[in-house]
Amino acid sequence: MLHKSMTILRALRDAALGGDAEIGGLQAGQIVEATGMNRITMHRLVKSLEREGLVERDDERRYHLGSQAWLLGMAANRRFDLNALAGDSLDRIEAETHDTIYLLRRVGDDVLCVARRDGTYPIKSLVMEVGKAYPVGVGGGGLAVLASLDAEETKEVLERLRARIGAYPKASLTRIRKLLEDARKAGYAFWPALISEALVVAVPILGQDGKPIGALSCAAIKERLGPTRRAKVAALLKTEARKIERRMGGAKTEKRS
Repeated sequence: MLHKSMTILRALRDAALGGDAEIGGLQAGQIVEATGMNRITMHRLVKSLEREGLVERDDERRYHLGSQAWLLGMAANRRFDLNALAGDSLDRIEAETHDTIYLLRRVGDDVLCVARRDGTYPIKSLVMEVGKAYPVGVGGGGLAVLASLDAEETKEVLERLRARIGAYPKASLTRIRKLLEDARKAGYAFWPALISEALVVAVPILGQDGKPIGALSCAAIKERLGPTRRAKVAALLKTEARKIERRMGGAKTEKRS
């Protein structure tokens, strides 16, 4: 039941982050469509979430994340805010590469963009807005996070995300598994142009337990991320990821390849 409730909350989160800012929210039928639940189950769970203040309904009969969801997010932000710890690293990577740099936070089976540096190179690779989320395994940062999980957890995550990955036609499970294999061999993730025309190099940011809490990524046009420069950018990302980990009291450097 908790899993189904979280599915509803994630759907409302995605609507808030990716929808029309003037409207936002989802009507009952849209929640059913987004979650795949039957209408009776959805209504029962939404009513329960409303009673707890995690969901609210407006005058247009649209559901939104409620005030308690906001309070929970504010409390969690004190522990999970990477921006304050990673800002200097993002600036250094941008200054060195001149390309677009992303900081992503792992949130369950998703990676959420929490910061971006646009870069000074004239052709921008703005593949992700701040506040936008992708399933783990999709995109450079998502692939970097997936590659740092052990085999059993990787299998479990991909199974849970099977239906969601289907929303990205070029990013099939077969293709992701091959990219995952390549990432583990190379020591960094490389994402070809499967969502946009940009190429992406990414590395994970690890916590004290060695598990990924997020990722750093660099996106650029094809001509700027050939194999030689790709490896150099990956090395720079790794260096800055380790600095962020030390600031967080996170993974020891020997855990990183």
